[in-house]
Amino acid sequence: MKRLLLGLASSSLLLAEGSPQALQLRTTLSAETLHLPRNEALGLVGLSTTADFGRLHLGPALYGAVRGERGGFFTFGIEGGRRGRPFPGLPLEWDAGLFVGGGGGAAAPQGGGLMVRPHLGMVLLLGKLRLGAQLSHVRFPNGGINSTQAALTVAFSADHLWVPEGGQGAAFDGPVSWGGRSFELETLRVDPSASSRTRSGTPQQPLDLAGVSLATELRGSGFRFLSTAGAVKGSSSGYAQALAGLGLRTALAGPLGLEARLGAGLGGGGDLDTGGGFLLAGEGALTLGTGRWRGAASLGFLEAPGGSFRSRTVTLRLSHRSSVPAPWKAGETLAGFELANWRAGSAFIVYRHAQRQDGTAGPIQLMTLRLDRRLGDTFYLSGEAGSATGGRAGGYSTGLAGLGGETPRWQRQRLFLEAALGAGGGGGLRSGGGLLTSLRAGWRLELPHGLGLDATVGKARAQGGALDSTTYGLGLHLRLAALER
Repeated sequence: MKRLLLGLASSSLLLAEGSPQALQLRTTLSAETLHLPRNEALGLVGLSTTADFGRLHLGPALYGAVRGERGGFFTFGIEGGRRGRPFPGLPLEWDAGLFVGGGGGAAAPQGGGLMVRPHLGMVLLLGKLRLGAQLSHVRFPNGGINSTQAALTVAFSADHLWVPEGGQGAAFDGPVSWGGRSFELETLRVDPSASSRTRSGTPQQPLDLAGVSLATELRGSGFRFLSTAGAVKGSSSGYAQALAGLGLRTALAGPLGLEARLGAGLGGGGDLDTGGGFLLAGEGALTLGTGRWRGAASLGFLEAPGGSFRSRTVTLRLSHRSSVPAPWKAGETLAGFELANWRAGSAFIVYRHAQRQDGTAGPIQLMTLRLDRRLGDTFYLSGEAGSATGGRAGGYSTGLAGLGGETPRWQRQRLFLEAALGAGGGGGLRSGGGLLTSLRAGWRLELPHGLGLDATVGKARAQGGALDSTTYGLGLHLRLAALER
């Protein structure tokens, strides 16, 4: 079995054009207070990871409520901009950027859900650490949020190795350090305490969540993780959460081990009383691992200190581990690696006929972010997150994972078919318990420099709800290769 899995993994590694290059990624955490109508204050935190392309930067970003009365208010999309050094002799950097995305929730006045956030700021450079301040403006053009405020930021930058398709940059030939990284699929059973109440005042019922997590190993037995999950069963369709934290692992005997995690983050929606949206979570797990695969079963807790929500959790998790290199002066020579091909992109999706809780139906628009891991030249694994930007469905969000297949390339074109399963809810749509299925067929045009264009037609259906709509989509993607072993 081990040889079969390694053979399958080897068949998925395709050589891309060019040589390994160092790409700087900057992860930024921001905090600000929005001023909503009727003198309401909403504490908003943001998390973005952007790649530097010269003075330009671009990458995904997430914003969510952490203080106030709107726990469950989320938006995500793409953030980009330009940075520069106004005084070469001083460790200062100016930063101008723009976020465009979709979201909402918690009955906020977000309208259709489209959010734009331009900002202008100054950053103090302290090695890999960056401390900054911004003047930002958050606006929902088809809603009632229009706020200008100051924001504080803290960021950490690190170099990662990749192979751009047809890249012309300088090749990397320095020493590296290899570290473990795991991609995890997880399901959670959430059992609220007797004192937990919904925002409507009724007892909170149990719910099931499904999500994904990325865990990065630290030196020793520690690791850090970032996870997202959404409701797929129960009466809380539209609930979503995003958590980050630290964990420890230790071996017991043979393939058995123990694991502990402690995290904090944002969550709400689905009428759960999470107060301003701040969450705490912890768990202890028994793990079983062999080779690159590990399974885990855990008992834990999930609670909102600012609301009445308190619960016990049972989590099942399946993870796949790989080693990735990072530049490090005291490391080893870069050798013995393989290239794994990925596609990263964004698209706009239209639901032609979305059924609503008030009995009406009509079109809605979503912005999506997605990442595909190619398994050879035919099949690929896909992950996608989407959120409404129009159609009176602000707050409707989706998270999907699936499998796709595509034809051989002919004159830079491919046809493809993909099926996905995940969570979707909120925005006043009739999504039942939140379990969502998606089936799409499409046409893909591969352009030079790793760029590509996708057009799709498909079907989105809520299992257990009345939502059942034809979908249309148009998007852009970037092909790249990552080093691993």
